[in-house]
Amino acid sequence: MSAINVLSDAPASWLRDHLHFSRYVDPLVSVITDPATQTPFTIGIFGAWGSGKTTLLQMIEDRLTLKYDERFICVNFNPWAFRQEPNMLGPMLNALRDRLNEDPKRRFVDIAKRIGFIALNLATDELLKRFTASDVSIEKIGKVSQQYAEARGIVESQINQLRRTLQSEADRLKEKGSTLVFLIDDLDRCEPDQIIDLLESVKLFLDLKNVFVLLAIAKDVVDRGVSIKYRPFGFSDQNLSVISDEYLDKMVQLPLYLLPLAAAEVDYFIKAVRPASLTDDHVSLLQHIVARNPRKIKRVLNLLTVTEAIIAATPGLGLRSDLVTRLVVLRIQSPDLFTDVVRRPSLLLALELLYRGDLLLDKDLDFRARFGAEAQQVQDFAKNYYGRYDFLAPLFKDASFDSATGSLPAYLSMMGG
Repeated sequence: MSAINVLSDAPASWLRDHLHFSRYVDPLVSVITDPATQTPFTIGIFGAWGSGKTTLLQMIEDRLTLKYDERFICVNFNPWAFRQEPNMLGPMLNALRDRLNEDPKRRFVDIAKRIGFIALNLATDELLKRFTASDVSIEKIGKVSQQYAEARGIVESQINQLRRTLQSEADRLKEKGSTLVFLIDDLDRCEPDQIIDLLESVKLFLDLKNVFVLLAIAKDVVDRGVSIKYRPFGFSDQNLSVISDEYLDKMVQLPLYLLPLAAAEVDYFIKAVRPASLTDDHVSLLQHIVARNPRKIKRVLNLLTVTEAIIAATPGLGLRSDLVTRLVVLRIQSPDLFTDVVRRPSLLLALELLYRGDLLLDKDLDFRARFGAEAQQVQDFAKNYYGRYDFLAPLFKDASFDSATGSLPAYLSMMGG
């Protein structure tokens, strides 16, 4: 068997900027490097899961490192790696310390030591640790007893002292000619309430002069986090939506929303990254049915490449590549629908007939004539999915699952059905 080439989910580099992310990088780097830009300054990079936020952060860091290495210290922080920690501030400070210690000229050794000492104190100070952890917020202190009221004063004093100390270290770095840039990624993978806790830590401790913060965020995840955190206080859904917007407005001075891929960009991306074994027929079909999301496109191409290699090495299957392609897309882009199709393959036929216009959703007699004893179940499933996803219309309209009824179990088994 010849080598099978699959696609990694690693961030793309400048050499593989198939989605033209330089259109975002150039203006953002210009904002960061402009001496007139006042700090603290936070940039929010908003995009759906898999839209390329990590790639954009990596490209910004690469540009700052290559062209402005002496002026900026880029600190990468992945909160998902520390999701078991009760407090995200400690790991963030340790990431800063480690980055300072990486300086080949050893310019920041003394600052790194002091940052490490701050992180150590935070880890050992039980009172401060408790009141900056996720399960207790300062706003709740003082509402129960005098003891908590006194504790609140102590903690607020310690937090203010910690902020002043961090500001002093940021100022010392600036005196040495360097500005801090925190790049915080993978917020999408954290629990919604953890995201809110991290954002609060960023606002509380990194909202400092001579500090830039870049946050890669999925807006809907922030919305869910705000809902979880504030719903117990009796806010309505409308109020929660307003709170979420105001929450980000207070944190983010520059919100950047990644544009959805246009049809031409999907076409270019597929052709640029497709494995050599992928035929032009596959590409033409995928252009119409694949999601406009780089990560999902890669997953579809990987599964399709491996599935076709398995089919080619299995004598006698005789499965049609266009139907395999459609099922791979269905498997990746709508796992809930695919699961129901595995349980009741007739749903594939029903959706095909509905999107072709050969069956009407509210015609019970037509369903009974076509599907017999399982008509009611198939009709109920069809009502649940028909029109739910935009990609279903082009996926089913030109399909021919009805001509492969007897082979559907073989098709589905290739995708884990």
